Amino acid sequence: MPLPDDLPRPGKLFALGLITQQAAKKYPDSLFYLDRPFDLAPELGLRPTYAQVAELVEDTAAKLFAAGVRPGDTVAVFKRHNADILFLACAVGRVGAVPAMFAPSLEWPTVVKMTARLKPDHFITDPALLERAGEHLGELRAHAPSVLLAHGEAAGLPSLAGTVAGEAPPYPDIAHDSPALITHTSGTTGVPKLVAAARRGTQLPINTQARMARLLRYRETFAMCISFVHARTYAALATALQLGIGIAPLADADVDSVREVLSECRPGCVEAHPNMYLHWEELAGVPDGPFERVRIFMSTFDAIHPRSIRALLGASKRRSPLFIQTYGQTETGPVTMRIYTRRNIRKADGRCVGFVFPGMTKARIRPRPQDKGTPNGYIQAKSSGLALTYVGQQELYDERCESDWWNLQDIGYRSRWGCVHLLDREFDQTAGLQSLLAAEDALIEALPELTEAVFVRVGQTVRPVVCTRRDRPLDRSAWKAAVAHLPELPEPVHVAWEHMPHTATWKVKRNVLAAGLADGSIPALETVLI
Repeated sequence: MPLPDDLPRPGKLFALGLITQQAAKKYPDSLFYLDRPFDLAPELGLRPTYAQVAELVEDTAAKLFAAGVRPGDTVAVFKRHNADILFLACAVGRVGAVPAMFAPSLEWPTVVKMTARLKPDHFITDPALLERAGEHLGELRAHAPSVLLAHGEAAGLPSLAGTVAGEAPPYPDIAHDSPALITHTSGTTGVPKLVAAARRGTQLPINTQARMARLLRYRETFAMCISFVHARTYAALATALQLGIGIAPLADADVDSVREVLSECRPGCVEAHPNMYLHWEELAGVPDGPFERVRIFMSTFDAIHPRSIRALLGASKRRSPLFIQTYGQTETGPVTMRIYTRRNIRKADGRCVGFVFPGMTKARIRPRPQDKGTPNGYIQAKSSGLALTYVGQQELYDERCESDWWNLQDIGYRSRWGCVHLLDREFDQTAGLQSLLAAEDALIEALPELTEAVFVRVGQTVRPVVCTRRDRPLDRSAWKAAVAHLPELPEPVHVAWEHMPHTATWKVKRNVLAAGLADGSIPALETVLI
């Protein structure tokens, strides 16, 4: 569907349904670099233009409108992992409905529970995910009166592929403080919570990143390999579209796939999850490698291991590359930031997550009784990007919010200079280790072959669980040297990466891992060398 000439001006705030169209008016020939064709429009190939993507959003919005989606509706989106998830969400927003994004990695029982909380007007999925729904499709229908397919055919459900697009829907008019996007937490400790964000809340990271891009005069391709259902991803997409630069939204985090795409588009900025960077370290030593022209690396979800930062900065041939780490949560947006260079990374503390954004965020430490005599406590944040609610769990939201101060349920402290240090998640603290995360940092620093190291409680014992690069054997003598300074630990459990349970943002699901090791459903590799 061609773009209209009379695009409205939504003001200075984020408007999900119009970001592609606005960008296409200014930069119609700018490219997306895909590693997988869109399921919604495979005919666009791997290098669609801004104009083609904007037309896809308009066409999909018209089909949604013809299928009965109306302004103000809530639309759950549970589609297989691909970059077109982003533009399906944009199409829902274009109608004036609120997209609620479900990670493709979620299991159907969890999806049904989340849908029961959400009570959406429509639920959009696809044939690939329906294959594993089984009896849960019937349970889903009890909570979602309309179930649609994003593409293809399956189970006799109506599909957007067969819907005739009529006229484009009216332009949306969403209040600044009304929900504009619903995403969810990682769910590392249970069923993910649905987080509703207003337009004003989503604007915080866009403002921050756009301001930094202007200061750095950034005009190069931006590559991102981050969860397509995370709130952060929409802010990153909106910022890149405003700049009119090439965008590479990578669906496949596999090292070889990443090398192929980035070697073509040669990005100046790369953003990925911290654990992805651990796997990508092997690309740092590749001659004429994919990171040689990178000027800015970004990681915006959790603390990242200093080893990865050193490797990535070392892989760039730019004069002064930067690594920008931000810390926050789905509920708050970014809270703190730390910028690393080749010089200051030499003395980096992996537990340091940086300083607040002046005028936008604040942080404080709220001591707990068990922290008496130490500077430690709950890390709490105040942010202009604070979410509106947990959908269907308002009481839980109220428990976490204390006079506009949000409890991140992380334990840490602030240095004398005001820098925030993250020690542990409250639920992961372990007796005998002052900081479980610091111990994991130490192992990864000492053993270059590790791509993951976590401590989990299996029965009454805290066990170290490790993954190695491409599942290669772990050297026992090197392991003993690495843990010599730690409290006495049991032997490590070596697990293949494919069996490591993780969230859409590549956080390890420690409770699932512990249960799987206890009942044998997660096998250990018999590859520890003597």
